[in-house]
Amino acid sequence: MAAGMHATLIEIKNLQTHLSLTEGTARVVDTVSFSIHRGETLALVGESGCGKTMTAYSILRLVPSPPGKIVGGSILFEGEDLLTIPEKRMRAIRGNKITMVFQEPLTSLNPVFKVGSQIAEVLQVHRRMSKKNALEHAVNLLRDVGIPSPEQRIRDYPHQMSGGMRQRVMIAMAIACEPKLIIADEPTTALDVTVQAQIMELLNLLKKKKETALLLITHDLGVVAETAQKVAVMYAGRIMEYADVTTMFKNPLNPYTKGLMNSLPRAGTERLQPIQGMVPPIFNLPLGCKFNTRCEDVFDKCLAAEPDLVTANGNGAHFVRCWLHQT
Repeated sequence: MAAGMHATLIEIKNLQTHLSLTEGTARVVDTVSFSIHRGETLALVGESGCGKTMTAYSILRLVPSPPGKIVGGSILFEGEDLLTIPEKRMRAIRGNKITMVFQEPLTSLNPVFKVGSQIAEVLQVHRRMSKKNALEHAVNLLRDVGIPSPEQRIRDYPHQMSGGMRQRVMIAMAIACEPKLIIADEPTTALDVTVQAQIMELLNLLKKKKETALLLITHDLGVVAETAQKVAVMYAGRIMEYADVTTMFKNPLNPYTKGLMNSLPRAGTERLQPIQGMVPPIFNLPLGCKFNTRCEDVFDKCLAAEPDLVTANGNGAHFVRCWLHQT
């Protein structure tokens, strides 16, 4: 959508992923479109249950089936549509050119294997390295992600490491094959504030060094302001607003985006202003705009029809889904 200094690495157009549940069909990812350039960070933000992680799983074709199925759209990565290539080709891309740092490293790492052999396996599969060379490389990767005494730590099991250390191991696995795109799903959620800052600094450093693009899934707008170039705000499976980070923070247009911004703690404010209510169940969304049950600016049209995602104020790089900004 937005032009940038670098070539487009991945372009997602009208991505649709549905879950078939006993309650009905849930459109967990509903006509989602965005693009990421080489070396760029795009932050996908929104509350829990808005479809951010399912968007990431769709990119990697890891949607659990059943009940999930990608039913439409395209994901162009370096000119290839990831939704139409054979599974064998997808396996060559997954974990190699596109990697993912999951939210909870303790459940993502195998508890019965030493961390060194888990990192080495990635290199053996995608880089055809011998076990000896892969383990040597694993030591260097642990050193790159700031783990002290890596020669000893490669022999540790995941349970012998702290949360921050495990997350570093996950990042070491993610960067092992020098991917073009890293998807980081809430990479700092389970960590204390100091370690959070270190992990984000590490991801940024690696990004600059290798010109790796980053899709950062988060609800932490502080992290977004410091690290992202573009922001896509997601609610109930839809992109509600999409812009560069400066525009988004200076001039948020969608009431949902404004609500997220207002719930940020700021110096001099005594009380936070949380968004009232909860994200509605994905299989039981309201008619019209999906945010209308919680929006303070709601009017008749919002209840009757859903607005499209359109350019805002003639700015071709700022998109908003809201009847307040459509004629």
